[in-house]
Amino acid sequence: MAIQRLVLDTITDDDYELIAIHCSLAPYRLAFLLNKHLNLKLFRKNKDVNFEYDDVVANFPLYQYDDLFQYNTYNLLGNKFKTKTEPNQSAPQGLFATSEDSYVTKYLIPELKNVDYFLKIETESSMFSSKPMLTHMLTVTQIITAYPVDHTELKSKNNLIFE
Repeated sequence: MAIQRLVLDTITDDDYELIAIHCSLAPYRLAFLLNKHLNLKLFRKNKDVNFEYDDVVANFPLYQYDDLFQYNTYNLLGNKFKTKTEPNQSAPQGLFATSEDSYVTKYLIPELKNVDYFLKIETESSMFSSKPMLTHMLTVTQIITAYPVDHTELKSKNNLIFE
């Protein structure tokens, strides 16, 4: 009787590229500009990427486009979530008391706090290169800078798995 063995070394789950984008625009404006300049068709998903922290539930906007001809999936994700926290009720309520609003900022990838958005490109082709897309992206005047990120060295790379 023959023994069958499955070798899992050939299966890789790192078949995507990650581009960090620095841009001060709202997510829908950035998606519009990427659609216009890169010939993409990004659309807002019905459900955002949600993470529960101790004090707040952070939802990061998600835009997606499935290119059926080239077998690529493009995901535009926000990296920052900023929300107003509840004011402390034990604060003094005198004549000169100030009611300053306090905000909490949560990050999808905490190692890269300066990055505003990520473009995750999942591909089935080994011949895909994001360099031409990156050069077109840098010609958009509203994008400050964009560069590839080595996602294998990120500590919180599991946050990029959302399907």
